[in-house]
Amino acid sequence: MNRSLQIWTAGLAVAVAAGQALAEDPQNGNRSPPVNTFVSNVTFVVFDTETTGFSPTTDRIVEVGVVKFRNGKVIEEKSWLINPQRDIPYWATKVHGINNAMVKDKPTFQEIYPEFQEFIRGSVLMAHNARFDISFVKAEAKRAGEPMPPNAVIDSLSLFRKWYPKSTSHSVEAVARASEIKTDTLHRAMADSLYVFLIFDKTLKERESTAKLHDIYSESGGPLKF
Repeated sequence: MNRSLQIWTAGLAVAVAAGQALAEDPQNGNRSPPVNTFVSNVTFVVFDTETTGFSPTTDRIVEVGVVKFRNGKVIEEKSWLINPQRDIPYWATKVHGINNAMVKDKPTFQEIYPEFQEFIRGSVLMAHNARFDISFVKAEAKRAGEPMPPNAVIDSLSLFRKWYPKSTSHSVEAVARASEIKTDTLHRAMADSLYVFLIFDKTLKERESTAKLHDIYSESGGPLKF
């Protein structure tokens, strides 16, 4: 066995082991599918957060968007505007367009969290630059005294870096352009989630229709968790 194949095999073994551990999590009956499941049989939820800033310690979530899909078809999509219980800086509003007036009468994260948990139940999650979104959801859940989601999370940023090695940028906009997907609205939670789904679905169909979940775990560097 050559050195490259040894490294790839070792990486796959780690990803499979991590995926199996996540799949066995019985919390609230929310079980991820086995790693040998065909991707076409897996229910995914792409999620994205918009925030007041970059620190999960001092900043808060102002929007969550989710897109649920299976075998190339969107099952359901939803977004929540959230009252962050603090001011949204003007520079953050310039990025996502969400201002204080838009969220002042909206529910808090704690109030929408049960609905979010129900939406993602039994699915494999996906997020672009997932560690950022995970850190904010984790901080908000901890602040609210709520349990963490047990779902496995795929980082689409890492995955798209693997799939599009020649791209100089792997932002959602850049990869959408590379995969010839038109983007209109960006930096809103549900719109960005939808673009990630469209890129993932189109690229996967062009690459390998019989891929299994452990292949996606391996190519994205392994599943993450909260």
